[in-house]
Amino acid sequence: MPENRCDYCGTYELLPFKCRYCGGTYCSAHRLPEYHECPGLVRLKNGTWFDPQAQKRRPAQPVKRGRSKIPSVKLPYEGYYAYGIILFTVLVFILQMILGGWFTSFFSLGGGENLLLRPWGLITHIFLHGNFTHIFFNMLVLFFFGPLLERRIGTGNFLLVFFASGILAGLAQVMIFPGTSVIGASGAIFGVMGSLAVLMPDLVIYLYFIPMKIVYAVIIFALIDLVFLPTGDGIAHAAHLAGLGAGLLFGYYYKKKTSVKRVYWGV
Repeated sequence: MPENRCDYCGTYELLPFKCRYCGGTYCSAHRLPEYHECPGLVRLKNGTWFDPQAQKRRPAQPVKRGRSKIPSVKLPYEGYYAYGIILFTVLVFILQMILGGWFTSFFSLGGGENLLLRPWGLITHIFLHGNFTHIFFNMLVLFFFGPLLERRIGTGNFLLVFFASGILAGLAQVMIFPGTSVIGASGAIFGVMGSLAVLMPDLVIYLYFIPMKIVYAVIIFALIDLVFLPTGDGIAHAAHLAGLGAGLLFGYYYKKKTSVKRVYWGV
C-alpha cells in the first residue's frame, strides 16, 4: 500500500508514523523530524509554526514532497545487510577464539610483500577483531548507524560505502605504517558515519552520553585521530581518517543524486 511507505526512503512499514509537523508518513528509522529533513523544523526555528494569525489565515496542510531515488543494485532481503554483517563478524570472532592466532594472521591485512601474498586481506581484515571490547563497540556503532544508511541510500550503495571505505582505510594504514598489520571494521564504520554526516547532518547522536549532531561528532573523531596519528599507540588512526574521508566523498556523491522538492502551505 503506497500510504504505508516512508516518504523519505520508500521503505514499507506495516504501522507507519505520521509526522505532527509536516504531515508526512515515515518508517521507524525516519519518524523523528530531524531524521527526514522535516520542513516543520525550519518553521519552528523561524517562529512561524505557532503563529495564531497564520493559522487563522490558512491552516497548515501536509507537505508535498518528491524524492528521486538513488540508483542501487537490487539485492534479496534488502534492508537487512547491515545486520547480516554484524552477525557474520560475530561468527568470525568466535572462529578467532577457537582457531587461535594463525587464523587472524592469515586473514589480516599486512603491508609490503604481505599485501601481495595475501591480497584477500583487503576485505577479510574488516571482519577480524583483536578482543571483545574492539568488536563490541564496532558492532554497536554499526547496529545503530548501518541500517540507517542502508535505508537512506539502498542496500547496494550501502555495501559499496562499507567495503570501499574499509579497503581504503586498510590500505592507508599499511602504506603509512608498512610494518604493521590491520584488523577491524573501524575504517568501514567511519565511512558509514561520514556518509551519514553529509546526508543527514542534523542527526543527533550521543557521544559519551552528550547529545550532539553527527557532523560535530565526526569532526571531533577526526581531530582526535589527527592528534594521535603519529603516536604509534596501536590504534589505526590513519585507517579511521581514510575511511572517514571515503565516507564523506560517498555522502557528497549520493547527496547530489538525491533531490527533494518541498511545497510549504499555511505559513
